[in-house]
Amino acid sequence: MRTNRIIAAIGGLALVLTACGSDPKGDSAQDHSFPELPDAVVNPVPQPPDLSIPWASDGEVFHEVVEAGLRAKTLDMAGTDGKVTARCPADLVLKDGAASVCVSTFEGLEVEWRVIVGKTNDTHGKPVQWSAEPSRGILTRDGAAHQVYTYFGPDLVRCSAIPKAVLVPMGGTTGHSCQTVVGGKAGKPMPLEVGLTYTLFKCRQRTVHACVG
Repeated sequence: MRTNRIIAAIGGLALVLTACGSDPKGDSAQDHSFPELPDAVVNPVPQPPDLSIPWASDGEVFHEVVEAGLRAKTLDMAGTDGKVTARCPADLVLKDGAASVCVSTFEGLEVEWRVIVGKTNDTHGKPVQWSAEPSRGILTRDGAAHQVYTYFGPDLVRCSAIPKAVLVPMGGTTGHSCQTVVGGKAGKPMPLEVGLTYTLFKCRQRTVHACVG
């Protein structure tokens, strides 16, 4: 399951970056160098390995099952481990079309989720009994840096002054960026966006190890 999640995340990131083009020189080391961002992020903490959404069985309290799922979704969005909670109204039941607002927290940051009951597929293509849309996103320093390490494999990742965790708009600009460092050369800072399952970074031109344009 962990392998499938990693493949899905990397595949999504590949779509973001491939659509923006690649370095015409191929996979050579970067020839450009940019000013370094202030924070070096070494060994960022990854998210827990198994964040599957539980399926409510007969006899289980449905709102508690949703709460467990929202805790997983919150960690998925943050991209790193941390203290997470979730709560839903007790009258949320397993009935198609039922809807409610639940709340999760990550390291004390609160996010409301609009929950709608009904069989569908989650962002990883797995069948689930309900869906949820967050009101805001959670950007984390370790989650963002971990994605950059996973995709580019640089010597070092540097980022702007991203807090350990901060609330940001979903799918919009966060005002933060990260860059790779390879062979002592810093790549172009990549603006960060928050998605439901991982941090997105934008790059128009790249080598295998760095954003260069």
